[in-house]
Amino acid sequence: MPQRQQVAQLSNVPLFAHCSKRELSRLLSLGRTETVDAGHTLFVEGAPSSNMYVILTGTAAVKKGGRRIARVGPGDVVGELSVILGGTRTATVQAETPIEWLVLDQASLRAAIDEVPGLGWHLLQSVAARLDQASKRTGNRNDFI
Repeated sequence: MPQRQQVAQLSNVPLFAHCSKRELSRLLSLGRTETVDAGHTLFVEGAPSSNMYVILTGTAAVKKGGRRIARVGPGDVVGELSVILGGTRTATVQAETPIEWLVLDQASLRAAIDEVPGLGWHLLQSVAARLDQASKRTGNRNDFI
């Protein structure tokens, strides 16, 4: 997919909504895009982690403990918790359709946060929203206090 189209897709990602085209181009240069086939397991719960992913096209199922907990698609970010915290994957993600995504490793993510104003704050909001959704599913908000 041409870079102009990738920039346009990234501009629709809530995490990057306030970034300029120049900042989005820089973000693309810090990461890499990959395509995976439907049925491919993107990553497995409990596995070591070094990348976060921004889905550009396609959908994937998110499973925790073997149970499906969500579906993610264009504009969604997966894997950010493990990259930020340096731990293992908290869920398994499997492509339901072919997927194209932007891959950022920890060093690239740090560089992007340093170079793209406001990105760190938006990433923090994204993580907080994900934790809030998880607490609502479990019914115990105190799990995350």
